[in-house]
Amino acid sequence: MIELHLTLKVPLKKVRAMTEALQALAKNVRSEPGCLNVELYKTVGSPCTLCYDEIWESEIGLRRMIASKHFSQLASLMELSTEPPNCQFRFISQTHGLEFAERVRGGLPT
Repeated sequence: MIELHLTLKVPLKKVRAMTEALQALAKNVRSEPGCLNVELYKTVGSPCTLCYDEIWESEIGLRRMIASKHFSQLASLMELSTEPPNCQFRFISQTHGLEFAERVRGGLPT
């Protein structure tokens, strides 16, 4: 099992729009083979911080998602963060940052 964990900071006036965009992505990815769960939530004490988590059954499913339009849309939303987004791929034995997606999308060994 692998988790994609993303934390974004957005301006207060754009929280609703970002939440709606992430909810639309979550709805679509839930039906993808290998996706076990998707959650979107705000952090306590920081209404401008959104957390988005996807749980994948296997690395194969995660890689398929990273190479898809879904991840391109998610990356576009990451660019709207007011601070560099924190994106982690949490494997059972290790955690990778956004460089994992760069290697997968670039066809490089991981």
